[in-house]
Amino acid sequence: MSTNTAPVHRSVVSGRAVAELQEWTSQVESWPAGSHIWGHYAEQTATGEVICRTENVSACHDGFRALVEGDLSELSASVLGTGVVDFKDKVNYKQPGGAGFSPHQDLPAYPGVGTVISILVAIDECTTESGCLWIAEGVDEILPTDARGVVTTEAASSLSWTPVELGPGDALCIAGLAPHYSEANKSAFARRVLVASYAPVSEKYTRRGYYSARSAGMQKASEQDGQFRISTLADFEGVEVRSAGLVATGSCTHG
Repeated sequence: MSTNTAPVHRSVVSGRAVAELQEWTSQVESWPAGSHIWGHYAEQTATGEVICRTENVSACHDGFRALVEGDLSELSASVLGTGVVDFKDKVNYKQPGGAGFSPHQDLPAYPGVGTVISILVAIDECTTESGCLWIAEGVDEILPTDARGVVTTEAASSLSWTPVELGPGDALCIAGLAPHYSEANKSAFARRVLVASYAPVSEKYTRRGYYSARSAGMQKASEQDGQFRISTLADFEGVEVRSAGLVATGSCTHG
């Protein structure tokens, strides 16, 4: 796969499986903020607190695990042309009024790996109004970043951005160097997506290794700038809520 392409695959999840995916997402979304060991985060919106992300969701949900390790793994392997390992996944919820993400590239957030691909699956309809992804093609290098780790305003303004609208079940393949961002959800409907990330088996990049490094990196960054964050890169544009709820300390707490 070229580092500057972001192909769309229609109906990767189809038929009744779309309804099942939406049901799984609603189940996970109902978990209390702070109750998932790897991160079940909330943001503050004009209408109150809402869940904005569940990290490593497949670790605590059999349906998501089957999808990440099955059809999406096969798709990523076919695009990369080699065997792959899944090392990360998450659900991003963007409720009405939910915030977007600043322009960034994924690869800098995954230290120790040279090639990655992320498969974004639309759980709900993703439109420009609801805050779909915008992609800049033709980039094959790491771009300049600011203190937050996001692409600088100057570099971002020099790129040509294209919105990628998706229907439920459609998938977008995002290369590690492909710059992308999303805007706030201005619609009256949720825009939820599953994002699963893969690396070639040959790179020996593991889920345990990634999440261990992620935890340490985020803690160090928060200690330095006092900012609570939901991702390694401080690309989230919303107001994160520091959860005061129960926090899992060693295992999944959800059935």
